[in-house]
Amino acid sequence: MNWSVGLTVLVLVGLIILFEKNRLMGLKKVEKIIFVSILIVSVGLSFFNLEKVPGPTTLLHYIFGSLGKFMQ
Repeated sequence: MNWSVGLTVLVLVGLIILFEKNRLMGLKKVEKIIFVSILIVSVGLSFFNLEKVPGPTTLLHYIFGSLGKFMQ
C-alpha cells in the first residue's frame, strides 16, 4: 500500500469538508449522514491496493472454468 495516496485522500476530504461546511449546515440529518458516509468509503477504499485486486472476469473464470472442462 502506498501511504501517500491515503494521506492525499485524507487531505482532500478535509478540504471538501472545509469548503462545504456552510452548505452542510443547511442540510437535513439524513443528507449529512450520506455525505459523511460517502467520504468515509472513499477514504477506506484509498487504503486498499485496488490495482492488484482481481476483477469480475477472474471471478467468472473461477466459477465457470471447471464447468467448461466438465462439459467438454
